[in-house]
Amino acid sequence: RQGGQSLCNKSLPYPLPWDLNEIHRQILRTMLLCSVFNGPVCSPNLNTNPPRRVLEVGCGSGFWSITCYHHFARRGLTSISYTGLDIAPLAPSMDWDEDMDWRFVQHDLRQLPLPFHNEEFDMIMTKDLSMAISETVCKQKIIDEYLRILKVGGTWETWDGDHCLRTLLPCSSDENNRRKEEKDRYQTGAYPLTTGTRLEDAQNKYIRDYNSWVSKAMESRSLTITPWAQIRSLLLQETEILYDVDCRRLVIPLSEMLWESKAKATTKSKYPRSNYLTTTETAIRRTALMSFVQIIASLQPVLREASGKNPSEWDHWYDSMIDDLLNNAGTARGECLEVCAAWARKR
Repeated sequence: RQGGQSLCNKSLPYPLPWDLNEIHRQILRTMLLCSVFNGPVCSPNLNTNPPRRVLEVGCGSGFWSITCYHHFARRGLTSISYTGLDIAPLAPSMDWDEDMDWRFVQHDLRQLPLPFHNEEFDMIMTKDLSMAISETVCKQKIIDEYLRILKVGGTWETWDGDHCLRTLLPCSSDENNRRKEEKDRYQTGAYPLTTGTRLEDAQNKYIRDYNSWVSKAMESRSLTITPWAQIRSLLLQETEILYDVDCRRLVIPLSEMLWESKAKATTKSKYPRSNYLTTTETAIRRTALMSFVQIIASLQPVLREASGKNPSEWDHWYDSMIDDLLNNAGTARGECLEVCAAWARKR
């Protein structure tokens, strides 16, 4: 809450701390995304053609690599090698499996070329890097590096999410869309984000404050608040090199929404339940809410600077925000996280 230890590199635009609380936040977010995406990888190709050498860029604690190892190990695929790359030292005391083939490379992603051979990896995962790479860095050169070290037929997958929150409105009245949305939602409590998804500005006053301050803070560091738009643009402009380009976009409400509560008595579903949300769905949404509260805590120094509040005023705002979101159903109008996974293969 008072701001954690930062990386000792003032040239970095990265606004998050490097401490135990932030490591825990990143792990919780990875668990959340793996839950709503039904696993650590989304590309269908990886289910039929598992990778042999995997690179996780911006690996942090390496938790995604550990999760991916166990995902494939359950299928008997224990010989996959994993490499993590990050500018920060690897977090200590991670629960590594002694059978896992893992190495860590400490390297600044802005320093090209990357310290890997041509076509060294079958899969490259980039996750939540939108706060690490500023608009002043030529992203095309970094993408070219990914493609240099990725084998022909290999998969590049990227996960991220927009940093401002919006409110999810009731589903389309079209019956087929409603049924499909219910089927998808029943699995994880998340809704698919499509061209027909209705979203509007956040209604909660504390989330509106956060949106305003995080936008100002990111702009001052030349960081994007809408990484999906950039991801889509980068993938589409590489069609001569990439194929099997696809994505999944989801909205994860932070709690049960008022319009869902009203639907309890009217929704006809083959899944009978007394509540609109299952226990699993409720837990996933609570996790989404906690991850949002944690990002506010991690960004506290830059958010407070953007807000213009003094420490006492910030503490009052923060305590009121916690009480409203966690205890007073402050997100019942439909505030949600917007997350995306995109993937492609190299020709």
